[in-house]
Amino acid sequence: MSTPQRTWRQVAAKVRAHREYGAGFHWLDLEVPTGFAAPVAGQFVQLLLDFPSPVLLPRPMSVASASRRGGRLRIGFLYAPVGSGTRALAKLAVGDTVHVTGPLGRGYPLAERGTPVLVAGGRGVAPLLMAADVIAKSRRRCEFVFGARTASLLVGHAEARERLARNGSRLHVATDDGSRGFRGNVVQLLDKLAGKLEPPLVIHACGPHGMLAAVARWAMANGARAHLAMESVMACGTGVCRGCPLPRSNEARDRVLAEGAAAAALKGNPEWAMCCTDGPVFESRELDWERVE
Repeated sequence: MSTPQRTWRQVAAKVRAHREYGAGFHWLDLEVPTGFAAPVAGQFVQLLLDFPSPVLLPRPMSVASASRRGGRLRIGFLYAPVGSGTRALAKLAVGDTVHVTGPLGRGYPLAERGTPVLVAGGRGVAPLLMAADVIAKSRRRCEFVFGARTASLLVGHAEARERLARNGSRLHVATDDGSRGFRGNVVQLLDKLAGKLEPPLVIHACGPHGMLAAVARWAMANGARAHLAMESVMACGTGVCRGCPLPRSNEARDRVLAEGAAAAALKGNPEWAMCCTDGPVFESRELDWERVE
């Protein structure tokens, strides 16, 4: 069997924009050298700061945008400075250098047949807006379900509303406390909307693991397919360090066992998937949600 061609690269990128985004989040734009492949929605990169840095390992960052300006590729990230690594990232200024490895992992299968329903929790809105733009370019519309505990945590709500309206897609908002939109969580809102949408539904989701588990269970119980962007501790991002395992479902385990030698070594083992190489986007039936933390 031929070895799959490597598509990721390690490059030095330049900070081209860095600003506060609201609700404690920052937006970072990096310009990468020619030859760096444009990431697709759902993929991630590893960011490593120049020495001296408070962290030795790179930070895995979900890609929130990818665009070309004057023939140069820019990739954007939405993040909150909560740990030592992201707090150091927040100190970057325009013109600074960041080392980028990527694009990494599997993204959302946005061409899959069905009515696309994008479900975002908190900062999960960013990669899903990127996905919505891709869907719009294929002359399709999507239903976008966006939830948070309260209205102030709907990160980038105004931008989401504007971009989706421009694409002809619909935004549906849920807050736990009812301060904006539907009172309840995204799964309750999804359940309310589902009967009005043309089946089959194809869900693409990004947010906290608890939300993703609830979306996965809803999809499996209602005959929908759901593709979920998972997070884990990723030291290398390429499957080498084995530090980002997620428990496979019995169905996925049996498939990997049947593949035998055809299964790439860097994609985990029959019991455990590697988030960085098997994912980070997984179809709901791929994981054992009783054991996902």
